[in-house]
Amino acid sequence: MMNVMTLKPHYPPETAEALTGIQLVCMHLFLWRPRRDSENSEDPLFGPYISTLPREFDGHPLTWVVQSKHQNTTCQDDHPLQWLPPSVLSALDRLHRRFTDDWYKVHSIMIQPPMSARTRERTADVNNVKAVMDFLWAWLNVNTRCIYYRLKSSKSDPDNFTLCPVLDFANHSSHTSNMHPGPTNADIWNSAPVPSIGEGLRFFARDDARIREDDEIMLTYGRHANKTLFVEYGFVDDPHEVGTLVCGEVDVRDILEESIYLDQRRSCAIKDRLAAEGYWGDCVLFATPDSAQVSWPLIAALRLHHLMGTATEIGNDIQLWPDVIAGRRERISDDNERSCKESILHVCEVVIGRAQRVLQMNTRQSLEQQYIRSLWAEELSVARALKESVHRGDAF
Repeated sequence: MMNVMTLKPHYPPETAEALTGIQLVCMHLFLWRPRRDSENSEDPLFGPYISTLPREFDGHPLTWVVQSKHQNTTCQDDHPLQWLPPSVLSALDRLHRRFTDDWYKVHSIMIQPPMSARTRERTADVNNVKAVMDFLWAWLNVNTRCIYYRLKSSKSDPDNFTLCPVLDFANHSSHTSNMHPGPTNADIWNSAPVPSIGEGLRFFARDDARIREDDEIMLTYGRHANKTLFVEYGFVDDPHEVGTLVCGEVDVRDILEESIYLDQRRSCAIKDRLAAEGYWGDCVLFATPDSAQVSWPLIAALRLHHLMGTATEIGNDIQLWPDVIAGRRERISDDNERSCKESILHVCEVVIGRAQRVLQMNTRQSLEQQYIRSLWAEELSVARALKESVHRGDAF
């Protein structure tokens, strides 16, 4: 397995300590990428495994973003990036920042001693297109194929992951996965694993799974909305598999800023207070088969917005708002709650309207456009489900 613990002994201590686990594994893949599609990796440690990895990620949306930024390509009207929902573009932008931060850090390490003597042939200017695309290949292999693997004492340590040969061939299924990972002793006792490279992986068939000869072994990558699956992995759930269940989420911060927070001075005062209390940014509509809801930060933002009315500064009656978010008071007022629900309905109408327009316009049948239609259809379903929830009088 390839992870921070199996790679550290093969790099100078100062290099390994300066990088996160993700950055170290990405650097190793970058340095040992097969030089041509017809060739294998020359890595003496993991060469056979690296040679089995995908050779390109042309269909991944992060590739489209990196190409547009580093190859000076202009996105035409029919380019997939031009058709993505704003919430997906926002998530994709955050993913691109993660990638860029990792590349800058790895590059800064590789051009300094002691690594510079070993990597001179592979490193170039930080904006060199080939170097960036080679690192993108490495980064996407890690981001799309790594699995959780307990290596550290803290179960939330970001270095708790590994690349695992053979297992990384397992595809995702939200509803028909037939195996799942079993806990290790480190997981059970919430401690660092005794062997420094971990305790190995165990997988079990689901109790209700019937696996026949030639059946594909499927995993669940996580209970994610299609937005997350598309941005992180480059695919969406099969709509025929999902059926008619309404599941998903929509980030609506752009709608709040464009159609609700119109007054600049007023919106700055609201945002500053929300940011100070940790409630600015996670403005999400979401739906599960059981209910449709809005995120708590979105409710908090709307309550503050309607409490302020037309004021451009925070007034004395603002104390009602922190009392509500702290649970000392159920609501600010009945009028405030009605105004919040009206704003939620307005946001739903905006999401429904733009999703319907794109779905009517986008009739292309390429795989990328089918994915994009699924993303818009999910947003449409979430907004409709939430609109029905508000009209029923469901509590938020």
